[in-house]
Amino acid sequence: MNGVIFYEGPSKIDGQPIVAIATFKTGNEKTGQLIQTWILRKDYHPIDAINTGHDASICGTCPLRGRIASASERIKPGNFTGDTANKDRSCYVLVQNAPSQVWGAYKRGKYEFLSIKHSKLFRNKGLRLGSYGDPVAVPKDAWDYLNTFVKGSSKPGYTHQWRSKKFKAWSTKLMASTHSLAENEKAQAAGWRTFRTIASVDQLAHNEILCPASEEGGYKKTCESCNACNGRRDMDDQRRNVAIVAHGSGGKATRLVQLQVKLAAK
Repeated sequence: MNGVIFYEGPSKIDGQPIVAIATFKTGNEKTGQLIQTWILRKDYHPIDAINTGHDASICGTCPLRGRIASASERIKPGNFTGDTANKDRSCYVLVQNAPSQVWGAYKRGKYEFLSIKHSKLFRNKGLRLGSYGDPVAVPKDAWDYLNTFVKGSSKPGYTHQWRSKKFKAWSTKLMASTHSLAENEKAQAAGWRTFRTIASVDQLAHNEILCPASEEGGYKKTCESCNACNGRRDMDDQRRNVAIVAHGSGGKATRLVQLQVKLAAK
């Protein structure tokens, strides 16, 4: 078995039906052998969700989602042929790959609900909160139950919902995903540590380090061995914030940089 369901119910973002699945095998060299978690609309294929806007249930206000446009703006046919189309998406996650595979396996009944009998599958691994989807969409008690099985120390996670007071309690577990110095200032003032995308290493702020698991950071560590992206333990936690140079295929890095410029101009 390569996965278990640890939550199925309404999204904490908008109340729509979602499912959260933990998987145990990964080829992601950057993260290392962390347990991966996938937060998906229960009732929409991931490709359909991003092309209709229903991914808001799992991604909230993330600016990397792109925009919903008329199908007339679709440049080439794909796996979605509805009346709308996603444009200008800059999220680095390729939903046609792992998210679609996980959703398909879920719909085929391949995953059981998490229980004590699955303990051995965790094998002292750490946990990636939200390999796809924002962790805050899933209730904290579901994460807490999952964490009773997780013995590894590394538990990186990120949220774009840091502006909402509703999710303030997550600041002790997650990094605020940001894309400008102005956003950094707001998030840090609200008690969050930040994880910011930058265009180049010369944009690194004085209170930031380059992600050690990135090319620019020299691949010094993997997420599994790093432990830098686990939020702010308390107000005495003065660890530096983290930044990573924008990356992604198919022009996504360029769109990330454009987003950064747009946010900086506000």
